[in-house]
Amino acid sequence: MTTMNDLLYPGNATDFFSRRPFPAFDPSTSAYCPANALWLAELSRLAYRHDHEEETPPPQPTQTGFLEKAGCTKRQFFLSHETNTQALLAEFGGATPFAVLAFRGTEQNIKDFIIDLTLGKINRTDGKIDVHKGFKLALDSVWNDIETALKKIDCPIFFTGHSLGAALATLAAARHAPTALYTFGSPRVGDADFVASLKHITGIVHRVVDDQDIVATVPPEAFGFQHIGTPHRLVDATARSISSPLDGLDAPPKFLADHAPVNYVDRL
Repeated sequence: MTTMNDLLYPGNATDFFSRRPFPAFDPSTSAYCPANALWLAELSRLAYRHDHEEETPPPQPTQTGFLEKAGCTKRQFFLSHETNTQALLAEFGGATPFAVLAFRGTEQNIKDFIIDLTLGKINRTDGKIDVHKGFKLALDSVWNDIETALKKIDCPIFFTGHSLGAALATLAAARHAPTALYTFGSPRVGDADFVASLKHITGIVHRVVDDQDIVATVPPEAFGFQHIGTPHRLVDATARSISSPLDGLDAPPKFLADHAPVNYVDRL
């Protein structure tokens, strides 16, 4: 059963990379790959975990420790105290090395809530590319450091993120085309002109949506926002049951439970 902790505090988990076997990642393809989607969903979940960059002492095991256990090195952690925006850059070695840039989604932080709610105005008549004002502000706050780090990457790189992190990964892909972009539970990011401006990377944008995840329905299309990329919808095949009334108090409704990062990992 999904709990409110799974939904609101995914970084508190201690079971990263251990809930199921992980098949080999294929860095040679930009096409949708279930194995790659699974890895990137887990890295998007791990991006929520704090490490020494944010807490002293950090929660144990550390984010860095989980990454090392999965066979990769944390190259850099990006953090803006101004907007509470975070991203993780990790590199996997071996015969076919690759890198992953994973953006963190919304935490229980007032700065994140402000970013999410700062839609801005989508003007559908002036021919200008418009995007969600808050998402752009959040990415701008860390972009200079990210751009500098990306210039040093000489292997395939995949962008990813969950929720707000998915939106930021999409905006990042508009500025620096990755090998592929995988988003999980992404809100809409920009208008039709923004989507059209990314036609050169549309084929490498894989938008994964878990069943009834409500975040994938906002901001509304009526406000001028549109999705980008090929949708891949996951199906919740489990029979949900509540063993007691007390269990039910900690169980979010399905449209919220389907947004929990752990459910993306389990259903891929």
